[in-house]
Amino acid sequence: MGYISLDFRPAITKAELAKLRKLAADMEVGQHLSITLERQDAHQADEILNILRENNYNCQTKGGHSDDDFFIKAKKED
Repeated sequence: MGYISLDFRPAITKAELAKLRKLAADMEVGQHLSITLERQDAHQADEILNILRENNYNCQTKGGHSDDDFFIKAKKED
């Protein structure tokens, strides 16, 4: 099982979303992905979650302990 961490701070770009699409498609079942964004970009989490769900990821979102971060944790399913 692998674990990959991505940091989309300070801003989420189209290029980063394209990289996420490729990475999400290429990862194997059982691998974990953690994505960090700035809380003010949390409104863009829907696009990230859609990419992950299209590629069979089970996703959870969580605000950080500080007021600055927002996290998405995902695991690739069958």
